[in-house]
Amino acid sequence: MFELKIALRYLVPRKKSLSTALVSLISVGVISLVVWLVLVFLSVTGGIERNWLRKLTSLHAPVRLSPTDRYYSSYYYLADSVSAASNYSLKTIGEKAVAKESDPYAEDSDAQVPFHWAPPERTANGQLKDPVKGALGILEDLKLPHQDYEIGGALLRLSLHRNDTASTGTTLSQMSYLLSLMENNPLFSSLLLPPSDRDLDTLLQGASNDPERLKAIFEQGGIEEVSIGQIPFSLFPEDAKLTAFANPGQSSELLIPENADDTPSEKGWVAGSLKRKGAAWQWKGPKGETLNYPMPLLQKMLPLSAKLKGDAIFVTGNLQKIPLSGQLLPSDFSVSGAAPKIDYETAPKTLPPWAISVQDRCQLPEQSSHAPVLLPKTYRDMGLCLGDVGSLSFSSPGAASSQEQRITIRVAGFYDPGLFSLGGRCLIVPTSVTRTIHSASQTFSPDGTPTNGIFVWNSSLSDAELLKSDIEARLDKAGLSPFWKVSTYKDFEFSKELFQQFKSDRTLFLLIASLILLVACCNVISLLILLVNDKKREIAILQAMGAPKRSMAAIFGLCGLFMGAISSLIGTLAAIFTLRHIDSIASFLSALQGHAAFQPAFFGKTLPNQLSTEALLFVFIATPLLSLIAGLIPALRACRIKPSSALRQE
Repeated sequence: MFELKIALRYLVPRKKSLSTALVSLISVGVISLVVWLVLVFLSVTGGIERNWLRKLTSLHAPVRLSPTDRYYSSYYYLADSVSAASNYSLKTIGEKAVAKESDPYAEDSDAQVPFHWAPPERTANGQLKDPVKGALGILEDLKLPHQDYEIGGALLRLSLHRNDTASTGTTLSQMSYLLSLMENNPLFSSLLLPPSDRDLDTLLQGASNDPERLKAIFEQGGIEEVSIGQIPFSLFPEDAKLTAFANPGQSSELLIPENADDTPSEKGWVAGSLKRKGAAWQWKGPKGETLNYPMPLLQKMLPLSAKLKGDAIFVTGNLQKIPLSGQLLPSDFSVSGAAPKIDYETAPKTLPPWAISVQDRCQLPEQSSHAPVLLPKTYRDMGLCLGDVGSLSFSSPGAASSQEQRITIRVAGFYDPGLFSLGGRCLIVPTSVTRTIHSASQTFSPDGTPTNGIFVWNSSLSDAELLKSDIEARLDKAGLSPFWKVSTYKDFEFSKELFQQFKSDRTLFLLIASLILLVACCNVISLLILLVNDKKREIAILQAMGAPKRSMAAIFGLCGLFMGAISSLIGTLAAIFTLRHIDSIASFLSALQGHAAFQPAFFGKTLPNQLSTEALLFVFIATPLLSLIAGLIPALRACRIKPSSALRQE
């Protein structure tokens, strides 16, 4: 307690020791700056890593069971190729799971099994060992969400069929991965993106002659406001007049401001009055001249309230205080105010033509002649919309040569795949699509990702390794471990190197941060040496009164410890303030550079602003500890002061 009081008294700045106080403030400031930098950097990078990891495991699950070469070379897998009951075709894991019999081979009617095949592996009671049903039974016992997946490949062709864009008639064509939709995935619905206003425009135009679909789009899309750029005759009263501007140099154009007092910014426009005359618009100028115009343009898009009454869309609004009301076709307007719904507790009676989430389970719209597919959000940036149609082309071996097969598709939604390369190219399709392609030809993954397997989801990503060990132990006990490889998200082929790089970068920065903290804490040495020189007389008096040397050492060691703790607190408060305003800082840096400082494709629209617990723990342990170690050097010097010599010098 004695040492603590003395240390606190020495740390209080005094007028007689301005040099010591100045060095003390500089030391605290430098350490606080380093603490602030470490906390902000580790918190932001840690948050980005967690976001990428969340998106990865939402799409691909944290734990995966994939068949081994032993599985694919086993009699259990190959028997389907010589069995009439299996239509002489190899089966996927999903098809094996629902098969009535583990061994479809009939010795009396089917062709002889090739001699080079491995012999059937049987259980103790003589039944054929079933790796698929056995593994699924283990996962059922664990009571964790799981589902088999299939990855296929096909040539994607998508056509833009809209009437309101210059891109009409263009076609997007590229090779794509296909991932079967996993209805049991509890996390995928978090990646779904709601339809945009442009999506709703496209869907409405395609539903003009389908009252049920039009109703579903309006109700589930939450459309309340639309905008028009021209005034249809059906909305404007017969005898009303508007202020409009004509340009003698552009006689075919006529501009109408939303308010009568507004004027065009360009020169050359002449104000006049506009009224409806039969099936035409008549403009009367200030000199009495009259001109007839086709449908005039508004100076800017005019918002109108929209409601669906029966099979028709009715809108209301006002223009220059003149009420507008009437019926419009989807081609007459664009949606400008909507709140599309994609999350439901129970499925709606009328399903919308886009993917929805029912109790955190993704549900595609009902299939018609086109299979519904989900695309990564990058396709939306290319101009694609909900309702666009196309095809998936793949080759099927024939008697003489391979033949091209096509599956027609319709875009049913978009999802956020995160940064990962496979996710960015992956189309989510119904299981029937991947199985059709699988039955025609085996898909090869160039990065080594298993094209068939089982995904397992657990509540905590930190438990993924424990879950892996548990599954492996259960498979080994059941004699199924040779057929399955269990891996976690850290081992996935398309993300393994990225996570290893994350780990290396984090370790490297922690090392650099430790070195910077060590250098910053060395300022404590300079301060305490000055303090020891300044307090020589007091140290000598305390020693003469019987204070032991260890007490002298403890006093200056505590001074260093307190400076580290105070600096950590100041740096933490500054880091919290910075993280709360991180988006404003990012906007400032973007404006300063003239381009986005943090690309949304990599970092998201907003940067993580949560203070990292691990970084905080590192700072509050490392900083005081290093300051304490730095304070030991002056403390040892204080111990060596001889009272007689110090008092004689004073």
